[in-house]
Amino acid sequence: MYSIKNINPFITSLGLIILITIIFSLPIDALFSDDYFSEFQIEYIILTLKMSSLFVIAFIGIKKVAILSLSGLSPKNPWSFKLLNVIPIYLFALGILSFIGNDLTHIQISNVILLFIACMAVGFAEEFIFRGLLVPLFIKKYRYHRKGIFLSIFFSALFFGLSHLINLSVNENVPQVIAQVIFATFMGIFFASILLKTNKLIPIAITHGLINFFFLFGTLPAINSNSEVTTQSLSEQIAEAIPSILLFLPLLIVGLIISRKINRDRTLKKLPAQGNQKVIKL
Repeated sequence: MYSIKNINPFITSLGLIILITIIFSLPIDALFSDDYFSEFQIEYIILTLKMSSLFVIAFIGIKKVAILSLSGLSPKNPWSFKLLNVIPIYLFALGILSFIGNDLTHIQISNVILLFIACMAVGFAEEFIFRGLLVPLFIKKYRYHRKGIFLSIFFSALFFGLSHLINLSVNENVPQVIAQVIFATFMGIFFASILLKTNKLIPIAITHGLINFFFLFGTLPAINSNSEVTTQSLSEQIAEAIPSILLFLPLLIVGLIISRKINRDRTLKKLPAQGNQKVIKL
């Protein structure tokens, strides 16, 4: 068991982003033959494998530094304010509305199951890394600052957002990727606030996975049959990216409100005792 005393969360965050980049750059698609799997299936099988490996790494990290209480994985802490986990349900509805009216009769159940598993793998991996591991490490760093809880929420969310810059390697639509960075940061602030308020990480991971699932459902081969690629101007790309930011703006607002209602003393009691020091007022 390692002490969290000397762990720098900024270095840890950068290291994790580098690790994510390395794992996603591994050319394991060569292991799968298109004679047996479709392009869609290969993509999501690989995504599941890579995100599952990141989930294991994050879980081991959480266990090693012994921060289960702040990570939302301790059975000793009750699941409080459960209804807060329902707030993102409007995203579920919007995701469903995006493919209602399409012909769903030719959808392969195996593809739906694969998509669901992949989305859950993403949800659990990202939540365990950026909320379960990084939030407690930032809280430890800023435990003696008056605004330490907010700083911890903000920095963990910022690194979550920045991790999506990796998508530039596969997506030439820069405004779209920048929008992902922004709305992922919004989502990170919301989920980090929910974690500290509810004491539970797994419901957040499930919610995260479901958001991805409902928004990606329309990418199923039987629905997304239009293979035509159109060239967009930069202004068109920006105009297309802005709605996705606005879609997640309510989560930012709610997250900021919740962050102000988190009991600082109760939160800090979940950290290992490291002596008494004065709070630094900023």
